[in-house]
Amino acid sequence: MENNKKNGSIQPIGSLLGCVRSTSDVQIAPDHQEQKKQADLFKAACVKECPSFEISDINRSIMNEIYLYAVGRSTKLDSSKGLWLHGPIGTGKSTIIQILRTYDFLSKLDDVGWFSTGGFSIVSASLAANMYVSKGLDGLNKMTYNDAKPVTVAFDEVGREPYPVKHFGTEMNVMQFIFQTRYELRYKCLTHVTTNMKPEKIADVYGDYIADRVNEMFNVIKIDGESRR
Repeated sequence: MENNKKNGSIQPIGSLLGCVRSTSDVQIAPDHQEQKKQADLFKAACVKECPSFEISDINRSIMNEIYLYAVGRSTKLDSSKGLWLHGPIGTGKSTIIQILRTYDFLSKLDDVGWFSTGGFSIVSASLAANMYVSKGLDGLNKMTYNDAKPVTVAFDEVGREPYPVKHFGTEMNVMQFIFQTRYELRYKCLTHVTTNMKPEKIADVYGDYIADRVNEMFNVIKIDGESRR
């Protein structure tokens, strides 16, 4: 498994440079029925979340790696860690997380197709901050300890939330608190992130403690390209 941390700095492991319109040319060679089923479900997740999704030469490598990560077969991305997707606005970071969520849901459906143990919540960082303002720590329970049953959560647009914020006079940097809490829970659940913030800015916003632990919690991936919005 490749380590994303080198000389104490955060190392991106890939770039996504373009949008797509069809998944028919995904370069996944299934060797048996289970792998074919996994590939078909991943394609279905791509189409559901982005009907115009297409695999092209410039993004095939990273999308294949995301697929292999989702099925636990990547040699570059550690499936025991979440994804930290960073890059300019409109380059597909949120869509990738949505695809990952949908694949996780579809891959864990029961035989009848009525119930799934998969999927996860995607919460905007701004909503998390607002939940603290309105409800205090109780408002963050489902994103952190979840009554001693922590679950995978993705946080969207991290770094764009207001900070610090107050709940009845008690000031807090909410995402800093969430990251610290979920670091303690990292062996029990995954955390995913999308952000426009450059990795070198993490310490400025959330402190050295969080910045130093990003590589322990996440596969850090740079998503480049022109905005498709």
